[in-house]
Amino acid sequence: MHKPLLLTFVIVFASIAAIGSAQVPAASDPLSIGGKDAEWFAGQGGRVDTDSEPQAPFKIMGNVYYVGANNISSILVTTPQGHILLDTGTKKMTSVIFPNIVKLGFKPADIKIIMISHAHYDHMETLETIRRITGATVAALEAEVPSLVSGKDLSQNETWGHEPVQVGRILRSGDDVTLGGTTIKVIWTGGHTPGTASYVIPAQEGGRTYQIVFGGPPGPITGNPRYDTRPEDAFTSYKMLRTLNPDIVIGGHPLNAFKGKLDALVANTRPSPLALAPGQWVKMIDDSEAGYKKRLSAVAAATR
Repeated sequence: MHKPLLLTFVIVFASIAAIGSAQVPAASDPLSIGGKDAEWFAGQGGRVDTDSEPQAPFKIMGNVYYVGANNISSILVTTPQGHILLDTGTKKMTSVIFPNIVKLGFKPADIKIIMISHAHYDHMETLETIRRITGATVAALEAEVPSLVSGKDLSQNETWGHEPVQVGRILRSGDDVTLGGTTIKVIWTGGHTPGTASYVIPAQEGGRTYQIVFGGPPGPITGNPRYDTRPEDAFTSYKMLRTLNPDIVIGGHPLNAFKGKLDALVANTRPSPLALAPGQWVKMIDDSEAGYKKRLSAVAAATR
């Protein structure tokens, strides 16, 4: 029988605190794929979760690490005064994120701040549980707070709700979140949800500073009766993103971006296999915006 989620988290967390960061937890975790965990997902509209499979952690650059699953991102930013965790993932990722943090030589107990990209279950289903266990402060954009505190998805996602989250800091676009000498810039990129955020993370390595963006194009929604992105929100987001010049971009679902590169990423190969080519960021934004405009036109034509 699988242990309840909270008890499992407490056991994992207590073990990590006791053994320190030098030892890797056993591979056999009670929330591995199969059993009740798979049944739980299968009961949600027939959805089978393959995005939360274990993924080897690696250094992205400097003090920024990937600790997420194979196709759902979670980013750890480490500092001498504690760590920042960006996105906590699904229920099944309880057997991924904490062990990955330990494998890298860090302690989940040192997480001080948790931030999310947006309030869809796959990126924050375990947010409140992790907050309780670590005592970290949850920081989120103001437009996403109603969804977080209510436990309800207020956008278009096919969701069954989440545990209401205790938000300790309300963010606004342009805010800085600083811990231990690292400052993350918060940028509202509404579209996919009302309060979707992108985060600009500086990372020092090899005598230079790299700009890492966690997030990216807003992924606006069209023609959905439950949630239809306001075009002005999407176009504002595109405009804001064009002011950036990132060296590396990590999206919420990175399977394709990591394809064929994982061995080199785990080996800490430099230059990073994730480094953007000249003009690649601008093209990414342009292609996304062009696709959105095309969908808007199609919706408008269908309603004439």
